[in-house]
Amino acid sequence: MKIDLDPMGRRGFLKLSAAVGGALALAGCAQSGGNGNGGYSGDVAITGLASLIHSAPFFIAQSEGYYEEEGLILENIQFPGGLDTVRGIDSGIGFGTSSTLPVFIAAESGMDVRIFGNVYTAASVDFIALPDSPINTIEDVRGRTIAVSTPGSNSTYFAERTLREAGLTPGADVQLVSVGSAADSWTQVSQGVVDVAWTASPLSEQISNDAGGKVIWRSRDYVTDWSDTCLVATGAFIDENAEALRGWGRALQSAMDMISNDVEAAAEVYATAIDYEPDVALEALRNSQDFFSLDFTDAQLAAVVEAGKEQGQLTEDPDMDSIVMRNFLT
Repeated sequence: MKIDLDPMGRRGFLKLSAAVGGALALAGCAQSGGNGNGGYSGDVAITGLASLIHSAPFFIAQSEGYYEEEGLILENIQFPGGLDTVRGIDSGIGFGTSSTLPVFIAAESGMDVRIFGNVYTAASVDFIALPDSPINTIEDVRGRTIAVSTPGSNSTYFAERTLREAGLTPGADVQLVSVGSAADSWTQVSQGVVDVAWTASPLSEQISNDAGGKVIWRSRDYVTDWSDTCLVATGAFIDENAEALRGWGRALQSAMDMISNDVEAAAEVYATAIDYEPDVALEALRNSQDFFSLDFTDAQLAAVVEAGKEQGQLTEDPDMDSIVMRNFLT
């Protein structure tokens, strides 16, 4: 898979106000440095802010005043994918949250980007079918079709990997069909074109709530070590704003603690932010409650690197010590 890492311009980026429930608007990027005690005002790049479960701590940290306690005034720039996010970070935003694998891809291309914290530690791709489908387990997809995004995508990788883990051979026992987004994937299932759709939380729970779709399996059932999303910044940004980034980490940890200790209250905030029914947001957070963490394990990082090499996105083992700052937030 060929990866284009040329810097992306900011025109067309969606700026999502850090205020919970803020409106989407086109905007540029403005930054201001720290104030000497960890304070910072500016933009932060986040992959899939309004659509993926890993975004919950960012909304909660803003709503509950955890950013304010750290002297942070942040506006979130939503990016559609991890590579786009890393390009935005490298081209001036300075820091944010990306899928973990694209950071290693960017580092191999020569970008000065560092990982300094985990965010979501589970493989996030789910597979879902119609409520009356005869498919109830992964073994039932033998001879069936699965909708994935595109070749080389996370949905394709996890479809292939989980099928192999279950003893099935992609392309022989099961056919993968590239259809695009998770929403497009569910449409194809609803119309009877394919048998199983790829999706991700909280859309998985939303489909189950609205259409009675049943989750057949989750990638994390078969992939037990994974770093799905991480905190990332350029080396220059870290040098200039280390205390602000540590404050950001503390604010996110407080939000993660709220998800762990008071998931009902956390779900109310999250539901408002993404315009979901509270019960759906609560189910989504409960399903992911154990997977928010700022800490890494070597096994998680190794699994991401292995996936990148398997897909041809990485050509060599990265220098972990130069890319991953394991103790930065502690």
